[in-house]
Amino acid sequence: MRKRNKQPVIPLLAAIVVLGVAFWLLLVNVVFVVRGVQVEGAGDVPVNEVIRLSDIRLGGSMRRVDPEQVRLAVESDGRLAFVELEKRYPNRILLKVRPRSHDAVMLQGGNVLVLDSGGYVAQVLERIPEGQMPYVSGLRTSYYVLGRQLDTADGRVDAMGVVLDALKARGAMQYASEISVENLEDLRIITRTGVTVLLGNSDNMPDKIVWMAGALADLEARGERGGKLDVVSGTKADYIPEATPEANPLLYGYNGASQPTSTPTPGETPAPES
Repeated sequence: MRKRNKQPVIPLLAAIVVLGVAFWLLLVNVVFVVRGVQVEGAGDVPVNEVIRLSDIRLGGSMRRVDPEQVRLAVESDGRLAFVELEKRYPNRILLKVRPRSHDAVMLQGGNVLVLDSGGYVAQVLERIPEGQMPYVSGLRTSYYVLGRQLDTADGRVDAMGVVLDALKARGAMQYASEISVENLEDLRIITRTGVTVLLGNSDNMPDKIVWMAGALADLEARGERGGKLDVVSGTKADYIPEATPEANPLLYGYNGASQPTSTPTPGETPAPES
């Protein structure tokens, strides 16, 4: 019985491999190349500038577009935060970004750092800008990079973010002049009327801010300035006037309305004269 000659199979396989490689190279270098970049969420930053920042090159390989490298490039000047990058084959890129918010300021090395609530450096200035951004004290960082998060690993940036996010969510940013994160168990807000708000730790911060905002609105209506407002419990707000620290505090109880209302304290009302 004669054996089949298998030699013709080898050239055929080689030809298939060569054709496959050629087809793959055609896809990579001719078909799967960047022909357009769509940008979403850039706000006031021009699209062409976002594309320039991203370093995505038209005509470059889709395969070589690295989302992490694009993120670092887009965020490098502080104005934008990277959200997502989608590769829409064969030749389109969708780049989603958002404007970096300006939520607080801090001093570092003679410069003013403008931060978002995540601790990312959005701007570096020579003087504190006008507006209602609170100053954050107690943050400790050895260096900073524009567009990057502060290099602290002690929980203070996270605590700052919890307070700022709660203030923004509850519409209470206008009250805060300074946020102290020096002691993570004794976070504080100093208001624009000089009231020191005692927050305790980061737990239940949205509830604490609700009580703070309601109490401060009432105190401002009364013309009260200074003193301390304790909202550590997250269930009430106790105010101790600065001039009479030994006096009974004003207690605020929630009545189901949109803000706390004052309730009397035992011993607060004098006995009627006989």
